[in-house]
Amino acid sequence: MRIFVTGATGFIGRAVIAELKKHNHDVIGLARTDASGAMLRAMKVTSLIGQGRDVQLLTDALEGVHAIVHLANTLPTDDTTTEDTWKFSGEVMVKMMENLLRSSERTGVKTVVFPSFYGIYGDYGDVFVTEEAPVLPVPSVQRFWEAEQLLLRSSFLRRSSGVILRLGLVYSHDSPDTRGLLYALKRGQASIEGDGAIYWPMIHVDDVAQAVRLALEQAPHGETYNICDNEPVLQSNLYMNLAQTIEGPIPESSDDAQLMPYMGRINLEPLSFSVRLTNAKARDELGFDPQHKNHRSGFEGIIEKWLEGQND
Repeated sequence: MRIFVTGATGFIGRAVIAELKKHNHDVIGLARTDASGAMLRAMKVTSLIGQGRDVQLLTDALEGVHAIVHLANTLPTDDTTTEDTWKFSGEVMVKMMENLLRSSERTGVKTVVFPSFYGIYGDYGDVFVTEEAPVLPVPSVQRFWEAEQLLLRSSFLRRSSGVILRLGLVYSHDSPDTRGLLYALKRGQASIEGDGAIYWPMIHVDDVAQAVRLALEQAPHGETYNICDNEPVLQSNLYMNLAQTIEGPIPESSDDAQLMPYMGRINLEPLSFSVRLTNAKARDELGFDPQHKNHRSGFEGIIEKWLEGQND
């Protein structure tokens, strides 16, 4: 398939592109800076320079394309090669979704995959959360919900075949948030919130890429899937395990813990929610099989690379 990817030079986008190329798919990436365009060309990916605002430009780019992956949710703040440090912008995410859907309707591109965010569920305590659970999006994640609704409406009207992937907390060796968390834990600067009884659904970036590819290849019309590993982890256990592995101090508890090292570009309120996400539907229907079943497996290689960098 020929696939158009927005957010192509973010750390998730880079992993998705690698996964798609590995399975012999052709990729066009939206580059919103000249430096990002150069990076895509170095990755042997066709690049489209633009901001995603010009519907005609998008329409022209979608000629001959079979599917779209919409990952862009940041606003360029400099001419860097990657989107990892750009400012989060829900407005960019929603407006670009509108433009992509308008362009896809003109060209007949049906499959649109949108990786959303688990934070729209709100707080569910220790109850397992399936895709059927009502969502309670707070203002900081409202835009994810709006983008989902645009895609679901388009699917309902048979203008597109949308697939929504509600991602857990994505971690990667080249994510600034992941590196920031490890740095903070190593120096005793990351505190556990209260008693730490907050379930966080974790997902390695390579497993996100697998889920995106499966959604593209199978294109289940109008479906929503939770994408996380098999074992949601308590924040206290995550911090304790990571701190022990990198030989940092035991994380302290605090009623006003600052969670800045993780997902720092998105308002932090959703990180105080306990969401015990289950990926059963994705496993059953998509054949999703995360390589990293839990955070311990996923962070092993990441910590190894991070420690090597600290010793350089």
